[in-house]
Amino acid sequence: MISSTAATSTTAKPEQSPVSDDVARAVVQALLDSDLLGVALLRAGDWVHLMANAAYDALMSAGEPTTGRPFSDVVIPEAVSDTRLEAVVSTGHAARVPRVALVTSDGETTASPRYVTFTLLPVRSLTPAGDAILVFARDVSSELHDERMAELFLLLARDMSTDVDEASAIRAAVAHAKEALGASAASLFLLGPDGKSLHGALVGWDWTRSSFVTDLEQWPNVARAIAANEACHFTAAHAERAEEGWFESRGIDAAICAPMAVDGHLVGALFFDYAGPPPYAVDLALAKTVADQCALLVEREAARLERGR
Repeated sequence: MISSTAATSTTAKPEQSPVSDDVARAVVQALLDSDLLGVALLRAGDWVHLMANAAYDALMSAGEPTTGRPFSDVVIPEAVSDTRLEAVVSTGHAARVPRVALVTSDGETTASPRYVTFTLLPVRSLTPAGDAILVFARDVSSELHDERMAELFLLLARDMSTDVDEASAIRAAVAHAKEALGASAASLFLLGPDGKSLHGALVGWDWTRSSFVTDLEQWPNVARAIAANEACHFTAAHAERAEEGWFESRGIDAAICAPMAVDGHLVGALFFDYAGPPPYAVDLALAKTVADQCALLVEREAARLERGR
């Protein structure tokens, strides 16, 4: 805790000079001037931002100034409550709030969700208003992303080595991949017998995304990806023919198409949709790995059904 009050010495050691208000303010200002970490100062009581650095505004408010705005404008009370803030001031103890998902003003997660860990440090006698809280905000989205990727590969390894229901395994793998890739939705389509059409597979997702048959001739980007057996990422600006209608009707800005194949034999395609810019670097290798694992599960299910006849 930063304070201007001198400590009382009970030994014969020379008296220590107290940390002056000017020095404490200089320390706070140095932190605010840093571009390595989001830093802000909140006034105790109404929890209004007294000041914030550019890194904080960029992370918490898309670059819009937060100074003069309540903390609840940028972090919903359910994540960091007034009671939590009051406890920091009243006890004089710092607090850490890990992995808070940033949300919009209406409480919805953003299209490209970011996760922030807060450190709350009580400070005293540094403002005319009295007590305050120094807020450190660190973007931990990449760390969380890496953890989810590790969990995904563990899940794939487990499901491929145990006797599980194939549809459930596909749902679990795609759900984890959607989170790891930062996508807003996912859907799976199987290649028709003629190899020229894709048929939606209902395995637990939004039926409006996968309840129809599409002609590959009308989906040029998808057709090229399937022909090359390589995952691709394309945006609304590069959508062609029927793809344009898909992007518009679903309200998406970009998509990953990952062909599903077993030993070069194409089974279908796995799609990951983005309602906004991807929050992470697009990982086509991950999407393709998941798609091929799903293809193996589809083939395994087909073989099981054939044996049951």
